[in-house]
Amino acid sequence: MSESTSSSLRARMVARYVELRGKLERIVGSRDDAADAMQETWLRLAAMGDTGSVNNADAYLLRMAANIATDHYRHDNVLLVRGEIAELVHVVDEAGDPERIASARSDVQALSLVLSRMPARRRAILVAARVEGQLNDEIAQRLDVSVSTVEKELRAALEYCKKHLPDVEAAQRGHFAGPRKY
Repeated sequence: MSESTSSSLRARMVARYVELRGKLERIVGSRDDAADAMQETWLRLAAMGDTGSVNNADAYLLRMAANIATDHYRHDNVLLVRGEIAELVHVVDEAGDPERIASARSDVQALSLVLSRMPARRRAILVAARVEGQLNDEIAQRLDVSVSTVEKELRAALEYCKKHLPDVEAAQRGHFAGPRKY
């Protein structure tokens, strides 16, 4: 690109920057990505050599910036490279293991039996804390009891589960208080 064409395109870009960025933003869907592509366009214009004249400067600049944005999007959204794909081919899928599924079903049945033997309030507190992920103060407000009562009942429920489910790993770990929100 001749020095005069490069200079005129850069001057045009400065004069029409807001409009060009707005059009590019609608194309790429992001103000930040559009601004980044416009900046990269400016840098590439400064580094370009001789290519001749340009009939429609706005269209040329917009197409150049859109191509840059597309390249950035493709680069940033590569999910896996070939080496990673080759590694994944040799990974063993443990989620579908029939033994694990049977063990999990057995654990759930055992837990259901243990829960049915607990007092109703203790069971409600355990389910609210561990299944629904509620905080102790939320449970206390909902059941109209103190937070310390919730903590005591939760501790007792977890200890009961540990005692009656010694082979269930999930029952053997757990915290008695504190936030559990996701």
